[in-house]
Amino acid sequence: MTCINALSLPRRLDELGIHDTFVVALYGTVLTSGAASLVGLTYAKLTAHLGYAALRRIAAGAWTAALLVFAVAGHWAVLLTVPVLTGIGSGITMPTLTVLVDRAAPAEQRGTATSLQATALFGGQFASPLLFGPLIDSTSIATGALVAATGTAGILAALFRLREPDQSADIAEPEREDPRRTPVGE
Repeated sequence: MTCINALSLPRRLDELGIHDTFVVALYGTVLTSGAASLVGLTYAKLTAHLGYAALRRIAAGAWTAALLVFAVAGHWAVLLTVPVLTGIGSGITMPTLTVLVDRAAPAEQRGTATSLQATALFGGQFASPLLFGPLIDSTSIATGALVAATGTAGILAALFRLREPDQSADIAEPEREDPRRTPVGE
């Protein structure tokens, strides 16, 4: 998703007559970061009211909608929704996946598990231009976005098959030992 937005948005805006680099930066960076930040500020309340399964579905739905709008928008103003929807999806996904990976991993492997999650995330960001770049160059930006939307729609469909993670894991999990209270040498 980020590849299509970050790499192709300037080209897509150029197709629609937006050539000012400052405006392109506003589209690509400010709107995405702003939306993700707003989600971050409300994340605890969102999680309490909706749960992790619903949040993952909202994130995948936001990415799918962003890609569809990106593919078919005929006016620059409509493209304003793309970075906002992308930011919403990313703002939800980052903390949700980190929490779920943390809960799923045994205490002694949590650092490794979250590191692997981050590696997968950044690996995908690295690999996606290698996959979508040639596709977009040989077809169109819209085709690349529609193919990516098919992928995120598949993720969304799979998420509807998953059940809500056990919320009681917070209560049942043994308390983590505070390393500041452990005597030196033990």
